[in-house]
Amino acid sequence: MPAEPQSLRLKPVWLTLGVMLLAAVLTVCLIPLKMPAATPVLNDKVLHVGTFVLLTAWFGAIAPGQSARVGAGLLLYGVLIEVLQSFTAYRSAELLDLLADAAGIAAGLLILQTPIKRWPFWLESLLLPERAA
Repeated sequence: MPAEPQSLRLKPVWLTLGVMLLAAVLTVCLIPLKMPAATPVLNDKVLHVGTFVLLTAWFGAIAPGQSARVGAGLLLYGVLIEVLQSFTAYRSAELLDLLADAAGIAAGLLILQTPIKRWPFWLESLLLPERAA
């Protein structure tokens, strides 16, 4: 495997896709959803955890060494979602949702301590192989 470059060559692309992920999550969190009354609350919390694991792993991998900032920023993002939901008639702000977000962030930060954190470098090496001089 080739040595990793010091920085991502496609960082603007990764950041743009990340912002699109944030926008998609916010949209899903604010639109009215028709969910059956029998939907277990646990499923909702699993979705929160999974979403924030993904976001943390995404942004933490494209901003190496910034894990604390990524975690703090995503926690504030979770707070923003809950505040905005409190202004809708069809959604509600829940402390348990925010706790699930925080659990997902914590899990994502743990994942960033593994080789998985190099996923964008690996993908770039496949998409943009180094040319021989």
